[in-house]
Amino acid sequence: MNLSEQTTDGVVIIVLNGRIDTDGAVALDEALHARLDADQYRIVLDMAGVQYANSAALRSLAEAILTCRAQGGDLKLVALQPKVRRVLQIVGFDRYSAIYETRQAALADF
Repeated sequence: MNLSEQTTDGVVIIVLNGRIDTDGAVALDEALHARLDADQYRIVLDMAGVQYANSAALRSLAEAILTCRAQGGDLKLVALQPKVRRVLQIVGFDRYSAIYETRQAALADF
């Protein structure tokens, strides 16, 4: 998995590409912890390029969401592929966190 970051209006946007398998989940976890350790609690994950996410990825997302919310921020998911969205729906993640179609929609919700 590859990722890149940018900041817009104080919100960190992390763009993910590839499969979030075991190695990808480690990279995602490291990227999220780097932002949280820097007291950046407003995060958008653009997942348009993600074709697969395993349970370790879901754990990383859940932990980061809880941490962000405890600090008055949030972590928002954007542009999920149908297979990834379906997995999140099966485990009930869509009731736990809003999923946005576009970055602009997620940014506007901050």
